[in-house]
Amino acid sequence: MKKIILLAVVSLVIATACKKEKKDENNNQPIVPTNDIIVAATDNAISNGMFDDVFKQGTNGTRKMDDSLAGKSSYNNLSSCATITITPFDLVTWPKTIIVDFGNTNCLGSDGYYRRGKLIMTITTWFHDSGCVVTIVPDNYYVNDHKIEGQKVITNLGRNSQQHLRYSVEVSNGKVTDPNGTTYRTWNSSRIHEWISGEGTWNPWDDEYLVTGNANGITRTAKPYTVVIDTALNVYTGCKWIRSGQLTLTVQGNSPVTVNYGSIPNCDNVAIVTINGVNYTINM
Repeated sequence: MKKIILLAVVSLVIATACKKEKKDENNNQPIVPTNDIIVAATDNAISNGMFDDVFKQGTNGTRKMDDSLAGKSSYNNLSSCATITITPFDLVTWPKTIIVDFGNTNCLGSDGYYRRGKLIMTITTWFHDSGCVVTIVPDNYYVNDHKIEGQKVITNLGRNSQQHLRYSVEVSNGKVTDPNGTTYRTWNSSRIHEWISGEGTWNPWDDEYLVTGNANGITRTAKPYTVVIDTALNVYTGCKWIRSGQLTLTVQGNSPVTVNYGSIPNCDNVAIVTINGVNYTINM
């Protein structure tokens, strides 16, 4: 499967909006989002981005496995320092273990991120086959010196009535520890990725997905929160922004925050954030 763009922008948008103030038209009092909302938005962005990196590197590894076993070359999105081990290396024995090893020291990837450590994966069959399950466990794995722990499970759900491939993507017991080694946040996520265009090309930048689902976590300041995708997010790898859709962030003890990217997929940096009934038009 080709690269899925990081969805961290979803929560970074909230964090940006929450740093602003706007006066309520009825009482002329400034509406100030709480620090809990800002921290939750930021922590969700970090966790989401780090585990999407696990997804990206893992799916790149499975695609390389498919092509290597079939004796084909493929577009390689993995860092030059990453080595892939496939056991057993044959066409008939399943499940297989794939290890993507970035080494013990930071390695700079083509995307500008530093990685070290391993991703250990088990895969039950060919990645494009319906029912394929890929389980990814980070092993002393770091991205930009953030340690990532937990488990990610990707399941091929087959094709829907429109013949689009669908994958469930589950993160459990997720934990991201800051470079200082003491501050961390926890994260869980359950999403469906529907691959609506670009599957049949070699170009990794023409893929388009609809993403639905939810996430929850506990911030580094011990506040529980949830994120629910209300309307499917349109994600296009050739655009750095979420193109359409809506989500809601709710932090315990606070009012929900809504982010709306619009109803028509457009590659622009405009979103509407609603806090306490007040709309903010922001540029991401």
